Amino acid sequence: MIARLLIAVAAGLALAAAMPADETVSRGSRTISRLAAIPLNWKLPVEGKDFQVVRSKAGVTFYCRSDRSIPLLSVRGVVRAGAVYETGYPAQVARVTARMLRECGSAGMTVEKLDSLLNYYAGNLDIDCGPDLVTIQATIHSDQADTLVEILAGLLARPAFTQERFDYVVQRIRTEEDTAAEDPFYLCGRKFQQLLYVTHPYGYLHSADGIEKVTLAEVQRYFVDHYGPAGLALVVTGDFDANRVLKKWEEFYTGHPPAREVSPPTMPAPQDRPGMFLLQKNINQCSIYFGCQSVARDLSDIHRIHLLNHMVGGSSFASRFTQQVRDREGLAYRVDSIFDTDVLGRPAFIARCRTKTDTTVRALDAMLWIIGLFRDGKIGETEFEAGVSGLKNGFVKRFATVEDVLANFLMLTILNRPRSYLEEYQSHAGAITRLQLQETARKYLNPDRMTFVVVGNVREIEDGLKKFGTIYRLNEAAPASRPERQPPPGR
Repeated sequence: MIARLLIAVAAGLALAAAMPADETVSRGSRTISRLAAIPLNWKLPVEGKDFQVVRSKAGVTFYCRSDRSIPLLSVRGVVRAGAVYETGYPAQVARVTARMLRECGSAGMTVEKLDSLLNYYAGNLDIDCGPDLVTIQATIHSDQADTLVEILAGLLARPAFTQERFDYVVQRIRTEEDTAAEDPFYLCGRKFQQLLYVTHPYGYLHSADGIEKVTLAEVQRYFVDHYGPAGLALVVTGDFDANRVLKKWEEFYTGHPPAREVSPPTMPAPQDRPGMFLLQKNINQCSIYFGCQSVARDLSDIHRIHLLNHMVGGSSFASRFTQQVRDREGLAYRVDSIFDTDVLGRPAFIARCRTKTDTTVRALDAMLWIIGLFRDGKIGETEFEAGVSGLKNGFVKRFATVEDVLANFLMLTILNRPRSYLEEYQSHAGAITRLQLQETARKYLNPDRMTFVVVGNVREIEDGLKKFGTIYRLNEAAPASRPERQPPPGR
């Protein structure tokens, strides 16, 4: 704790040196006040009037909105088959299964024919595995609505899994990870996730570690268990006949096993792993990630967390991180923070940036100093009001398109949130006080609990990094998937 106090004092003195004492808080307030916008007025779409929600006989949920203005059919979908559902399976099976769907074709259509049709009709199809959900995005000309349904329903109900395509997908994943790991910033983020979550699926999702334990038989078993119609929800918008699309979709699920609800597993409690973890790379920049898991996933705190992150580093050019670290001190081009509450597990606060080797310590000092301002309640009223306005207006932008509107309603169901979450978001955000913002910062942003990861020429700056926590050296090889939790050396 003494070390943290020294950091805060040193950072405060360094940052204040360039401006009068009373400017350390008020200057940021004046800068951000110029970005304040008039609150956007809007009305939440009404189910039954603005869009329809239909549950098919097979158990698939459809969110439908017809729009004849553009001759396109757009489909967004989610499947409850992300990495958190891998209990009882080898790590990476969820990722391999999702990639197989895109690369294998179906019982009635080879992948070569699938790709040919999409190319001919200027369509697209992406299937991606995240920590909590598998996401699907597809578009095609509205004249080919039947074609798109045939493609999607075929893949999701009757995929053609073969050993040849399985071997191809596994090799592609390995190659992609090897290539991505050459990017120090990506590597830093991956190491951070592994350290922060350890045995939790969030820790090993973006990695090929442990993929050798996945077999075609495990993929087939995982598909049967997690890709049933009850775990599938689709947003369908554009120029289409809803009845025809639903009828066509049902044809593919004739004789399909009965719908079975899929529930996420209980998430383990967060475990702090504080310290400064360093990975040596002979380059002239350092990549930085730091943060900690939250203590709870409390719906009552969500609006305060969103405001806090928005003002600290999540609002791009209006955030304190950008104003101080990028604009005022010129230490980094990219600096931001994430606090994603749209997850099934415990969310985490994550701060990150990339800077020159010799400015790494200064960048960390500045970011922690800013966090200290929020923890100490040193945010002016003007800046606070601008932050609230920005958050409320940013929420409205989540409904910019028809697809966005329906996707938001879909996520209510996925995350088990009441409709009132959307209806009351702006009013709840507007009711937050500065004291509540400070309390939220003290609750969720504790530097003593944070894990720090720096990738770069760390040998040159190791002495300067010691003040942020006990030093631990990492090797470039990633930890094995789902390792037994071990305390850092010396703890």
